[in-house]
Amino acid sequence: MKKLITSLSISTLLASSVATTASAADIWPFDVINAEGGGAEVVSYVGLEAAEQPWHICVLFPHMKDSYWVGVNYGIVDQARKLGVKATILEAGGYTEAAKQVAQYNDCVALGVDAIVIGAISEAGLAKSMEEGREAGIVQVGVINPMSDVADARIFANYDDAAEAGANYLIELAGDTPMRMVHFPGPQGSGWAEASTEGVTRALEGSSIELLESKYGDTGKSIQLQLVEDALQAHDGVNIIFGTAVTAEVAGQALEEAGIENAMVAAYYSNEGMVDMVKSGAVTATVTESPVMEARIAMDMAVRILEGKEHMTHLFPSMTVVTQDNIADLDLSRSFAPADWEPVYSVE
Repeated sequence: MKKLITSLSISTLLASSVATTASAADIWPFDVINAEGGGAEVVSYVGLEAAEQPWHICVLFPHMKDSYWVGVNYGIVDQARKLGVKATILEAGGYTEAAKQVAQYNDCVALGVDAIVIGAISEAGLAKSMEEGREAGIVQVGVINPMSDVADARIFANYDDAAEAGANYLIELAGDTPMRMVHFPGPQGSGWAEASTEGVTRALEGSSIELLESKYGDTGKSIQLQLVEDALQAHDGVNIIFGTAVTAEVAGQALEEAGIENAMVAAYYSNEGMVDMVKSGAVTATVTESPVMEARIAMDMAVRILEGKEHMTHLFPSMTVVTQDNIADLDLSRSFAPADWEPVYSVE
């Protein structure tokens, strides 16, 4: 996938995943990259209309503290209802709660579920339990956060490519003007945060943008705000803040308090807060991998495996760099839950 994404022009990236006539009801198809065996074939994914029986699927989230994971919850729940399966959804409370997620995994096993869909805090922390789950015949599907082939199937964004795409857009805007960036990848040890740093570092090599530091931390708003404030105190001349969606949400406050004007703020993934901020210009750009669709596909994968149907095992979602120029043309129902959506923990 790296070759596929990095070889695309920015204009092509802006055009990808744009729906010209889609409504919220038009779920399928959705373009994904089939990465099985190291491949990078773009395919149009179409989900099942219904499951053959009401399978019980347990779903594990790191948290639901922001609209990103609330959107994932919406995708899981709505797809479970469409398929006619039962879902039990558990969230650990944050990326510091790896031990709690392991306990929740074990709770799922004790419930006698048919499958577990896992947004992993730490794959290493879950490895022993997942191996036991596999031996017990439980279907396991990784979603959103990176996971190896310990799972039967997985769909997650290549966050190094997402970060590289966002950084390349900023490089185009900067041109030959020297600029100074601090990057806020997210929680250390998550895998996706480290991947984003790799992508940013790769993109900035030879550009006019200097990467001063990558500051890791949980994606709670108060933690990200403190990280940005600390970075602005530690470094002079910062004029690009690039990182998580939560970082982008709080960066304006920190920049204003520091008396810094005309800085660029961007995120390598999106939550619902990004929409109005991109429209207003408070955020220069963000990247979306359509997490609602990732969630739908994860549920569909689980059912396909349970029913012995043809299925793919390693997918990357298509990604879009979102700016003021193209946001009006995007089908945002693929990325975010409806405005009135409240998290649901059980589908019967």
